[in-house]
Amino acid sequence: MAEAIARRALAERAVAGVTVGSAGVAAHPGAGASEGARKVAAEVGLTLDGHRSMPLTEEVVAASDLVLCMDGFHLWRARELGGGERCRPLAEAARESGDVEDPFGGPDETYRAVFNELARLVEAVLDGIAPPRAGTRATGRGPATYAVLGDPVAHSLSPTIHNAAFRADGRNAVFVARRVSAAECGGVLRALALAGGGGNVTVPHKERVLPFLDRRTDAVDATGACNTFWAKDGEVWGDNTDIEGFRGSWEGAVEGVPGAMAVLLLGAGGAARAVLHSLLGSPGVAGVHVWNRTGGRARDLVRRFADPRLSSVREWRDTAPAVLVNATSAGMDGRAAPIDLRELAGPPRRVIDLVYGREPTPLCLQAADMGIPAVDGRDMLVRQAEASYLRWFGEPPARRVMTRALG
Repeated sequence: MAEAIARRALAERAVAGVTVGSAGVAAHPGAGASEGARKVAAEVGLTLDGHRSMPLTEEVVAASDLVLCMDGFHLWRARELGGGERCRPLAEAARESGDVEDPFGGPDETYRAVFNELARLVEAVLDGIAPPRAGTRATGRGPATYAVLGDPVAHSLSPTIHNAAFRADGRNAVFVARRVSAAECGGVLRALALAGGGGNVTVPHKERVLPFLDRRTDAVDATGACNTFWAKDGEVWGDNTDIEGFRGSWEGAVEGVPGAMAVLLLGAGGAARAVLHSLLGSPGVAGVHVWNRTGGRARDLVRRFADPRLSSVREWRDTAPAVLVNATSAGMDGRAAPIDLRELAGPPRRVIDLVYGREPTPLCLQAADMGIPAVDGRDMLVRQAEASYLRWFGEPPARRVMTRALG
């Protein structure tokens, strides 16, 4: 899979003089790609039908300028065959760490996860040795590349839902997750957009990418955050579809809650800005208390919106909100909730957690234990993704295809 991903990426970048191949430390010579690998590659427009495996040998290593290894054992074996410092872990070469899992024999979802990880890592390596030419566009020899840019980003379900929509609509495009640093995010964003693709921005870069946009929508100006980007007529555009995504989730979550609602908002970053923009335009919101671990950021956010319904709070325990909204990244790792709901002055009637995962988030589990209806970020993820898709292609994705892709 890594070889096919690298070949496509080099073609898209119009790079000459770079060749790629693959070999295995326990490969059976001449064997074809596994069924799982062929299936997930085909989902994004790649064919592995002609692939034939070959073993890693001294001759292969000697003929290579760079040998990228999936795990520590592969690295040891490649160096034992004479590769020396020309052999590096793939993740390390992409400025990350850790091994890449071998999906052989696993379910399709494992193959998809590994494919997305490989795509991210290979693209990051090529950014260093064969960067895209400024102003170039997709050549038609491979799919346009869309990506979600963030750090961390391996947990993201955006590749799952967008690739499902691309397949359903017959798009010649692929969506990957790209872990990028603060220094890298702006340049990668522009390279993707000007090459004919686009994507989304997630924590912690939604505010940092603004200087790299040529055009900004009113939503970006209002929130000071961008989560969606693309190019049109040689200019890079940015929008904030989190506003639409949260508004839809909010309306569904608070249906049936009587009276004017007081809201406790946790967080003061890009996601919190989109939430506030939506809340201040929603009927039934009496006031919003903003709490952030760094109190100064909460106060700055309140001053930015300058609405009498807003206030910052130093202690979340003193509040008794009708609705609690978590716009922090706490709970993303599945370990701990951002606060203990039982320590609030009064329990909320609803909980909205913008964090999501394969399993219910710690905050949603805590709410369930207390009998409080709660929703995680998957609903908002789909809603903002559908809005992003509309920006990129001028039409919405096939109805409910993204929701079904989440399973």
